[in-house]
Amino acid sequence: MVALLRRVGMHPSYLFLPLVLSLASAVFEGVGMSLLIPLIQGFFVKDFSFTKEISFLGPLLTWLPESITKADRWLFAALIGIFVVATLLKNILRYCSLLSISHVSLRTAHHLRKLLFTRYLSFGKLYFDTSHIGHHSAIMSQFAQQALSPLLGIGKHVNALFSLLASLVILSAISWQLTLFALPLLVVLHAVVQRLIGMLRENSRSIVATINSLSQKTIEILSTIPLVKFANMERAELQHFTAISDEQARLDFRKNAIQNLLLPLQEVLTLVGILLLFAGMLYLMVHGGTGTAPSFIVYFYLILNVTSKFGTLTAFQGSMASVVAPLSEVEHILDDTGKYFVPSGSAEFTGLKDTIEFRNASFLFPNGNAVINNLSFAIRKGRMTAIVGPTGAGKTTIINLLLRFYDCSPKEIFLDGADIRAFDLASLRRHIAFVSQDTLLLHDTLRGNITYGLENVSEERLQQAIERARLADFVSQLPDGLSTLIGDRGVKLSGGEKQRVAIARALLKDADVLVFDEATSSLDTRTERLIQEAIDEAVAGRTSIVIAHRLSTIQHADKIVVVDRGTVVEEGTLERLVAKNGLFAAMWAEQKFV
Repeated sequence: MVALLRRVGMHPSYLFLPLVLSLASAVFEGVGMSLLIPLIQGFFVKDFSFTKEISFLGPLLTWLPESITKADRWLFAALIGIFVVATLLKNILRYCSLLSISHVSLRTAHHLRKLLFTRYLSFGKLYFDTSHIGHHSAIMSQFAQQALSPLLGIGKHVNALFSLLASLVILSAISWQLTLFALPLLVVLHAVVQRLIGMLRENSRSIVATINSLSQKTIEILSTIPLVKFANMERAELQHFTAISDEQARLDFRKNAIQNLLLPLQEVLTLVGILLLFAGMLYLMVHGGTGTAPSFIVYFYLILNVTSKFGTLTAFQGSMASVVAPLSEVEHILDDTGKYFVPSGSAEFTGLKDTIEFRNASFLFPNGNAVINNLSFAIRKGRMTAIVGPTGAGKTTIINLLLRFYDCSPKEIFLDGADIRAFDLASLRRHIAFVSQDTLLLHDTLRGNITYGLENVSEERLQQAIERARLADFVSQLPDGLSTLIGDRGVKLSGGEKQRVAIARALLKDADVLVFDEATSSLDTRTERLIQEAIDEAVAGRTSIVIAHRLSTIQHADKIVVVDRGTVVEEGTLERLVAKNGLFAAMWAEQKFV
């Protein structure tokens, strides 16, 4: 927890004011409790003159007028007034302490959410390829808040601690013999509570596992609902979800059962301890000759107060135990291990001037699978280079390396002879437009999706990109035009419409390098023809890289690179590769009559 607070930027000095206020509150609470003995004793004997001889009270009474200190009734009223003022100050200071710690806690939670989101944005794409979005959703929506929940309630626990210390001082002043007798009882109570807290800690880890499973299953099913319905799997998925939810309910019940056991168990043990203390009080009064009835009445009251404050502190320990697993999940996100960062260089990339070159490039996935193996080829500026090959040949991985979504090894990919790792990521990506085979759209308007990541886009340029992407007719038919919300992941659009939105975005970027990864994969024949015309127009005079499954879309490529099992097996023009009668010729023959 301390390391997490440091990571969030919460300096210990932020707690100085709440702690001072809590300490001052405890002091005034001690003053109020100390006045109980003389008040009760004076009330019984109807004489308050002895209060002037009390060490901590006498000097205070000298500040009062002599007319008050000589009359018992006015002295009684003065003591009552001091007691009321001390109690009011105690509560005012406690409220201020709770308010200040609440402000610090809520700001800390806010900074933690920002820190986690910043961390997620910094991770390499490979991290998300090898993890589940449902797990990350649970961390952001639940675990981050749970991890800081003890801090959100630390104000009352700090107050309880200081109040407990003040009470113990007064208890010792009343009767150190009884206090020595009471301390072992608190130790026994503490030992029992620690056992329950250990059970809570183990239960917490199980709860986190089920929350992860539940979140993953929820997002997985809701994001693939057409598949679930088509496969008639509603009942099976409901049963699976119910089993996970039942397990979480069982673990939550067990957690609540343990937490709710803390208070009654503490009260039972406290009752036993009070009975023993009461017996000790009687013994001291009858045989020991020490103490008075008023002092033991106050002692009895303070013991109840001490056990109450002790219960508050044990509740804090219980809450700390219950967040062990959520805290561990949050700390895992803050740990750099396995996040596949792609480091940014410092050199500004001002645009391609000659060649993109792969020199014996290799890439392994975390499971050890070598997707790219000693791959070498060059892409000339202003030319259209197509990359083709069987499924799983490594085509998309090549693009991920070029876009720096995956980190490559040094001196394997070069831009104009310079190692790609030397360039600043933002400047590199500003000069590359990318259309992926999985169309990436936000739950936003059509305009917001087309202009995403671009600044100061004029209406004229926007309309030109829409025209060139063959999207104008579709937009004109929408009642709200470009202000139309397209739904989560563009669910309100057809596959071809989604692809054209992505192409319009790439055209609007006006980058000098264009990358199309299966850009026409979701289009019908007519739309494919229209988009191919737009792509041909867009790539004219530009450096373009096209990954294509439909070989008919790359007939005008200046060079075709054939990749198989992560390495280049053929390259050349369409005519030369067909004539070579190799892998490309076989693929071309397979699609010739399709």
